[in-house]
Amino acid sequence: MGARWRRFAARTPRRAFPTLRWRLVKTLLGNCQLVCMLVAALVTAGLRAQEAAPNQNATLAPLVQLLKQSADPQLQLDILRGLSAALASQRRVSMPDGWAELETQLAQSANAEVREKTLALSLKFGSERALAALRLTLADAAAEVQTRRQALDALIAAKDAALPPVLQALLKEPALRAAALRGLAMYDDPQSAAAILAVYPALGATEKRDALNTLASRVALAKPLLAAVSRHEIPAKDLTADLVRQLRNLKNAELDQAIETVWGAVHDSNADKQKEIDHYKQLYRAAGATPGDAARGRAVFARTCQQCHTLFGVGGQVGPDLTGSNRADLDYILQNIVDPNAIIPNDYRSWTLEATDDRVITGVVKQQDATSVTIATPNELLVIPRKEIKSLQQGQLSMMPEGILTQFNDQEVRDLIFYLSRAKQAPLAATADTVALFFNGKDFTYWDGDPDVWRVENGEIVGRVNSGVKEAQWLRSQLLLGDFRLTAKVKLTPDSAGGGVEFRGRRVGDAPFTGYLAGVGAGRWGKLSEESGRGALADAPANLSVRPGDWNSLEITAIGGIVRISLNGQPAAGLDDAAGSKQGVMALELSGGVAAEAHFKDFQLELNPNPR
Repeated sequence: MGARWRRFAARTPRRAFPTLRWRLVKTLLGNCQLVCMLVAALVTAGLRAQEAAPNQNATLAPLVQLLKQSADPQLQLDILRGLSAALASQRRVSMPDGWAELETQLAQSANAEVREKTLALSLKFGSERALAALRLTLADAAAEVQTRRQALDALIAAKDAALPPVLQALLKEPALRAAALRGLAMYDDPQSAAAILAVYPALGATEKRDALNTLASRVALAKPLLAAVSRHEIPAKDLTADLVRQLRNLKNAELDQAIETVWGAVHDSNADKQKEIDHYKQLYRAAGATPGDAARGRAVFARTCQQCHTLFGVGGQVGPDLTGSNRADLDYILQNIVDPNAIIPNDYRSWTLEATDDRVITGVVKQQDATSVTIATPNELLVIPRKEIKSLQQGQLSMMPEGILTQFNDQEVRDLIFYLSRAKQAPLAATADTVALFFNGKDFTYWDGDPDVWRVENGEIVGRVNSGVKEAQWLRSQLLLGDFRLTAKVKLTPDSAGGGVEFRGRRVGDAPFTGYLAGVGAGRWGKLSEESGRGALADAPANLSVRPGDWNSLEITAIGGIVRISLNGQPAAGLDDAAGSKQGVMALELSGGVAAEAHFKDFQLELNPNPR
């Protein structure tokens, strides 16, 4: 591969990359590990040198030719990775000569990442073939949810002009709804407001926030939103302080009047703020030595603060990380919440970006260069190409709005403050607002486990151990569950390996985790036991239908002391257990001792279900 790169360097004109020392580049290209980095640097330098030209063909064409001539998947992948990195901040780039033929060639690659990178670059080059393929995938209701979600994300990133009616239709599909709600903000489509408002009552808390952020992004969408609030179709309390600020940033007199009518005006003096601080201080202290519940407080934090702030490694990057702050001081906590504009570091002053299509975005600028601006909002990180920006201005106020605590009842205020003052992370209380956070299909936010054992692959949780691992490996959820019903698909290879799903798990002091376990694997399928406790509790029928080495549908129901397990639609173990735990966390287990692999997917978690 080094020889191929040296030939490429020798025949590529120096003028294509005038900002680099070409002799050094030719030497380094012999090191395969640097290929991706160098391709990115070469392309970036070449494009900057040709910014005045409408076509970047002189920079990209040599790489396209090298890709066409190579049959080495690793070399192809290195080049594609470098191209992807260099073009990450651009939505559209002129298609280089030869790409149409190369796209067809690489689409047949046996390497999945080569196919994936090729498709992503084809979208940037405006390939109709790539757009058509993704539209077909998205429209295929029989396809895997994760595959359709990836297609949807790619079409949104490419800002496919044909997407708005598709996104509006996807609002009726729970698995794709959140991405569709966010994607609609990119389009100035008059039908979007009605479509979002029609499904709003059925949305979960996180989805409602996505819906409101989209409706608050444009004047044409914000007017129907405020009309719905005035008709009491949407509760005024759903318009949190940060959303009201976003609506005011649209700078529309009609909207400003409507905001004041449905939400009110705020004109606090310093004396008002001190009075408010004193009120919350008294409210908190009046509840005694333990005024709140940390797990419930974390749920409040997740609902309203976590979009912007990180605490104990979980959260957004819009505001400062709170982990190392002086959170044990009640005065410190209340002063920063009630009066966030008292002291504002420049890094956390709000920015207002107005796009050329009249979308308005309020957030914190994380990075900007000649080609794009990266701006963090409370619900997503956006990379906006410079050519799509009409104006960008930094304001004088903190991104954190005033009036945050006014949306909570007294106990929620106590719970939030109690959680913020803790020295260690607390479990996350499962509520209607937080249940959607159980597993996001992308990473292990809200889970704890060994990253050498557990991975997220194609929307599945995958655990792998070799024969040298002698102890069971656990991936534990941080969600604190009471009554629930969980359905999931599980595959274990080989089937002789052991595993399972622990639930209502808990730890007292330094003792091992104790909890119910729904068994997985030969001799364990569908059985109920208690880990680090009473051992076997209930057996499964001998004729239980199991598909060794393939996907099996597992259902666990826990309501009060009633525990039921079903496998592939058949009742397995059951127990009426007054002595068992009524609350705890869930975990996935893969036993040690043999080389094994466990897959878990298609989680559906229901809180407080009805017995059946």
